[in-house]
Amino acid sequence: MSVLDRKMAVRREQILETARGLIESDGYEGLTMRVLAAKSAVTVPTIYNLIGNKEQVLFAAVEEQTRSFVSNLERVGADLIAVVEATVRQLVRRPRYYRALLLVLANSDRADPARRHVGRAIGDQLSNSLTRLADDGALAQWVDRDALAQRLHAHLDMASLEWARGTLTATSFRAAVLFDVSTSMLGLVTGAGRGNFERLIREVQADAIRRPGRAAEGGRAA
Repeated sequence: MSVLDRKMAVRREQILETARGLIESDGYEGLTMRVLAAKSAVTVPTIYNLIGNKEQVLFAAVEEQTRSFVSNLERVGADLIAVVEATVRQLVRRPRYYRALLLVLANSDRADPARRHVGRAIGDQLSNSLTRLADDGALAQWVDRDALAQRLHAHLDMASLEWARGTLTATSFRAAVLFDVSTSMLGLVTGAGRGNFERLIREVQADAIRRPGRAAEGGRAA
């Protein structure tokens, strides 16, 4: 990569991080090209040249974060619960940003490319973790892993939106996802795996209850 290419890559990431900050503070509607350019100390044409329009800025901001997140999971070979736990941690680490982002992804047709990209990435990680369970002989042979991965993903999506809307605290968000995933897996795993899921259900069930969480968690997480 040339010096010019490196400078352009740095400037591009600076613009994307500024965009994340604007979404965090003002929501997606507060992300305008004019404000983004001013906050990034560049011109609007520069943003179009480096990234594209507003929807492309959103997609690029989400894509790079998702790529980094998935890369970390692949490095450690995360199992099913680790994938779920890591996803929850990623969201609650920056609550205002991710709450705004999740609501945009859920409610705006313009966010379809970003929504599909995130969905594929998380779905692939869930599928990979189920494949590892099957390879270890811990998953019932008759289970359709694609169908199971889709249902587990649906549990994660539902709890994430509840958290984004403020009806779950960070603690109850984590507990709700783990409870739903573990109860779905309980009758499908064999050997020690079944006991592990049962223990996890017992551990989190008291917290897997809706508790309003927006006021307590509205700021940036440490």
